Amino acid sequence: MSSGAESTLRLVRAFHGAGFAVLERQPSAATVAFALRGDFDLVAWIARAETRYDTESLGLLAYARLPVVSILAEATAQGVTACLHAGADACIQLDADERVVVAQVHAVLRRYAGKPAAAVAELGALQVGDLSVDTDRCEVARAGHYVPLTASEFRIVEHMARSARKVLRAHEILNAVSDGYTYGAREAQDVFKVYVRRIRRKLEPCEEDPRYLVTVRGFGYRLEGGEAAGSLRQRASQTA
Repeated sequence: MSSGAESTLRLVRAFHGAGFAVLERQPSAATVAFALRGDFDLVAWIARAETRYDTESLGLLAYARLPVVSILAEATAQGVTACLHAGADACIQLDADERVVVAQVHAVLRRYAGKPAAAVAELGALQVGDLSVDTDRCEVARAGHYVPLTASEFRIVEHMARSARKVLRAHEILNAVSDGYTYGAREAQDVFKVYVRRIRRKLEPCEEDPRYLVTVRGFGYRLEGGEAAGSLRQRASQTA
């Protein structure tokens, strides 16, 4: 969302009225990387659907499983189609009635409220792509094949699976799975790198091309489902 633009003030007021805090940023690679941290409930992207930059940005945000609403100056059939194909969860015209804006946003957030991993966790398993984390048996399987992890390694994978595809910082992960000790950010970086090497050695088909425990440079790590490393993920890593 263009920071301070006159045309966005009405939209910002609509979000505020619905109880959302709004942080405005100019469209840029840095803004995409900032959003990919996963610290926000929703990303509202003012898109010029005819530009490749906007559709690729929407694709990166959607690939990271972030709720994304595309805002169009004019919601033409061509523009809406382009944004939805790129990955937007909904498209709203910039001058839409505030009630429509709020209703669309809440509809998108409802779809994200019940994450599949959380629902499956109640049955004793977390499923991330072809990675299965059995929380009752404390076992991990990749494409049906048992992965022999230590207790500490399992706790790390389990914790990350509960926030699958979300970028997590090293100290957040270690402090969530450790008892009686609190890691500082700098210390955690060195310790967690050791765990990453050990887990990848057992989990990844190719350690040099990780498809499960993925590094997001400058931010942290996320757990993926083993999908092939396509162009979207490569661009996401480069952006971060």
